[in-house]
Amino acid sequence: MWHPDTATQQIRLHPGPLGHFFRRLKQRKNHNVAVVATASKLAMIAWHMLRTNEPYRYAIPRSTETKLVRLRVRATGEIRRSGPAKGAKAVAILPGGSRTIKSLDRIYAAEELPPRQPLTAGEQRVLQATESVSFVADLAHDRLVPRKMKTPRVEEQPSTD
Repeated sequence: MWHPDTATQQIRLHPGPLGHFFRRLKQRKNHNVAVVATASKLAMIAWHMLRTNEPYRYAIPRSTETKLVRLRVRATGEIRRSGPAKGAKAVAILPGGSRTIKSLDRIYAAEELPPRQPLTAGEQRVLQATESVSFVADLAHDRLVPRKMKTPRVEEQPSTD
């Protein structure tokens, strides 16, 4: 069973407005008070999302895509093929390989969810106050991330002493 207090423990790391709310509240209050207040806010956001049938507009794209794909496969059994077409050669965009992290709007469209609505004036003010404007702007664009290179393991040589 999902427990809001447990989920709130991870919100402190979120770069969006909800993470900023937690960090700001924790500066003034006890950690447990901040956790419970953020869990309450999270429950209210979930209620609004269910009532208006909208996805969360500040979700981190890569984890959201993974969760939605897993949910679609469980619900429908439909596994979509990805990658280059059959017979086409895969070309690296960056040397060493890369991964494209889709925009949140593309992810929602691929999973047939309603698109994100434009930000209201109040939301824009809150984003400016929480310094989350650049984070929200990044959600609307695809990002190209280089693959992590595996570092070769260096084995220790036995000493000859």
